[in-house]
Amino acid sequence: MTEARIVTVGPPLTFRQQVARALGNDPDTIEWKPTVAAAEGVMSERERPPSVVVLSPGVKEPDAFGLAEFFGKASPTTAVVLVRENELNGTLPAAMRAGIRDVVELSKGSNDLREALKRAVAWSESLRSAGRDLAPEADGRQGHVYSVFSSKGGTGKTFLVSNLAAAIAAETKQDVAVVDFDIDLGDVFAYFGLEPTRALEDLVSLGDQAEREAILAMGTQLGPQLWGFGAVHDPSAGEIGGEATGKVLRTLRSTFEYVLVDATADYSDAALAVFDLSEQIFLIAGLDVVGLRHLSLALQTLLSLGFPRERFRIVLNRADSKVGLAVSDVERVMKVSVDARIPSSRLVPISLNRGIPVVTDQPHSEVTKTIQAFARNVAQVSAPGSGGRRLFGRR
Repeated sequence: MTEARIVTVGPPLTFRQQVARALGNDPDTIEWKPTVAAAEGVMSERERPPSVVVLSPGVKEPDAFGLAEFFGKASPTTAVVLVRENELNGTLPAAMRAGIRDVVELSKGSNDLREALKRAVAWSESLRSAGRDLAPEADGRQGHVYSVFSSKGGTGKTFLVSNLAAAIAAETKQDVAVVDFDIDLGDVFAYFGLEPTRALEDLVSLGDQAEREAILAMGTQLGPQLWGFGAVHDPSAGEIGGEATGKVLRTLRSTFEYVLVDATADYSDAALAVFDLSEQIFLIAGLDVVGLRHLSLALQTLLSLGFPRERFRIVLNRADSKVGLAVSDVERVMKVSVDARIPSSRLVPISLNRGIPVVTDQPHSEVTKTIQAFARNVAQVSAPGSGGRRLFGRR
């Protein structure tokens, strides 16, 4: 049994138990992070750095290598162990160059995992006893990250993130970034009458930027104190990984007070990394049976992946539709509290066709008032005459 800080990374959650058994530890003493982005986040916690980070077979090799390089810089005394079901098929040298201390093939039996973990703990403790430990780097200024998700198309996901970003910029008078990570179908820029001009490689390279002016130059100004970041749709460009996504968001939150993300419509590595770094995740659905089924499944799936329940906010779009369902029915059946109810309005498609967010184009409409109130709640800005009362909240 070891007192070292051990962090396991990647699905499934039972991987933590597997590592605990190998070390002879109680599973509760072993930490678990669902993605590499969450694992990188431990370096911003006010705790000692991990002694060993153990990557499950569910972590893709590019993300594993990127995480090893990250810990090599942020915490040189942290040992990274990569676990695979079978051999690496020629990529072992790349793993070693990235800084991975050991690679374990589960097909060879549990003894190999036990021995690799013992070696990693001994190596880490040896360096620390020699005085080579480094304290976690301060993450510096950190803005707020919020994301919008729906696994079903047509729910208003992009409408919400675009208008909410514009409303927060207007309400707070602080810098806001809106990020379109829905590379295949993203339309954030269309709500502002624009198109993205950057390649996916440019979006990914944001993670390597440090200077504010360079970061702003990579974006497109969409309005006063509002910048957009996205990529041109290119079927040959591939996808952005979880580790790269985490770097991009950490860079943006160091520059902007608020970062709002239009997440992909699936449970990709990029989407999970977004959720890891989000203070709140807005799950949006329409008031229809199919949409609510998707909402329920999304909530169940994300909870099963280890995301805390208090991180989610439920948003119903077109909530005043006369379709035989009431908001109270949704709350009762799904056992949730609806945090925002956006009314139907023909002004929404009109504003999209005009290329102006409805909160800007129709500032006195009911749909705008609802989004403005939600924006004040998200940013914790009091409405005039509210006395600081939160406008939405958990019951």
